[in-house]
Amino acid sequence: MIDFLEEVRGIIGPPSGPGVPAECWHRLEAELGVELPGDFKTLAERYAPIEIGRSISLRGPAAHGWDLGKYIRETVVAYQDCEFTDENFPGFPTALGFGAPDGLIPIMPTAHGEEVFLLRTGTGYGWCIVVYVGDDDEFYRYDLTFAEWFYRYLRGEDMTGPNSGQEFSNPIPLTDYGVLPMRTERFGPVRDS
Repeated sequence: MIDFLEEVRGIIGPPSGPGVPAECWHRLEAELGVELPGDFKTLAERYAPIEIGRSISLRGPAAHGWDLGKYIRETVVAYQDCEFTDENFPGFPTALGFGAPDGLIPIMPTAHGEEVFLLRTGTGYGWCIVVYVGDDDEFYRYDLTFAEWFYRYLRGEDMTGPNSGQEFSNPIPLTDYGVLPMRTERFGPVRDS
């Protein structure tokens, strides 16, 4: 069985984040009314706040200026104001709502205008990834764990809609964010092809 957390580490290198105190997760999850997936929390604890490949940003609940809770609240409000219909959700039985515990929970944006959400499901993982692609005005579902979806995204697979794969440089550029405006630019390890 593939350890996708380790596969992600192979792309972006050793942990660089400041870590996340458990009480920060407890507060956020109490506010949301749901426990977030462990692999998502592990990656946020190891790396957030970080921008990867000038393409996607990972936030944590204790990241000053990159606070995941604030991001979730603001993004849910913005999406609730949109008038989505069943047509925006091809392959879904009905249009989905926004916000926890049973709606779409926004967790990260991309630099290309997509929005990545978590959704609780009846799948074996308990969660799936849903991506809103503004150019298509549609939501796409990926029945994968967060770590597997993230790994495949960083490998350039189509993880944000059809024909969405992008080629990342090898090594991949990374920007670690501390207390704003502090930032550190670096590169991940050179990867085998």
